[in-house]
Amino acid sequence: MPRTPLFSEPLRPEEGYQASAQQILAYQQRVGSLNFAAAISRPDIAHATSKLACFLRNPSKGHLIAADRTLQYLCSTRGYAIEFSGENAAQIFKCASDAAYADDAETRRSSDGFLFQLYGGAIDWKAGRQKTVTTSSTEAELLSLSTAAKEVIWWRRFFAAVKFDTQQATEIHCDNLQTIRILTKETVKLETRLRHVDIYQHWLR
Repeated sequence: MPRTPLFSEPLRPEEGYQASAQQILAYQQRVGSLNFAAAISRPDIAHATSKLACFLRNPSKGHLIAADRTLQYLCSTRGYAIEFSGENAAQIFKCASDAAYADDAETRRSSDGFLFQLYGGAIDWKAGRQKTVTTSSTEAELLSLSTAAKEVIWWRRFFAAVKFDTQQATEIHCDNLQTIRILTKETVKLETRLRHVDIYQHWLR
């Protein structure tokens, strides 16, 4: 059984290929089933499902094979579960975002996503493709961080409404050092021609 949801090779459209109506329906049913699991309880297949969903209108045989692989992975890991525990919770509410720069070979858009955990268990997650093309990994990370930050604001308001206080400062974890420097150092500023990226940079600061 597969140990990962997708193959290591990126999914690409097959030039000149037209799927039959039966193939399209079968593929859409597979991806629909995967999307339900990804949205409800399986954040580990969220990225794979997002990638597969890009080919709903004209899937090739390779895409059908990839969807079957994700289903096989889901079946073989059906014992996986989200666990919550108050033990050793150094950070009660954890947030993280990430982006893969220009990984879509057709549009050169970047994939991004975020994951929020409460007492060690995932409570909110998202994986998708950015709406615009960025010109560097730093810009892609900034856009990903801004999406996560907006979601953080929602969660903080929700916690306040139910009178739940984590008694900790909220942090968003990021693995891009240049992005971290831009947002935390006083003298560092990203030079970009993309106005929306510049706006998000200042908003995050």
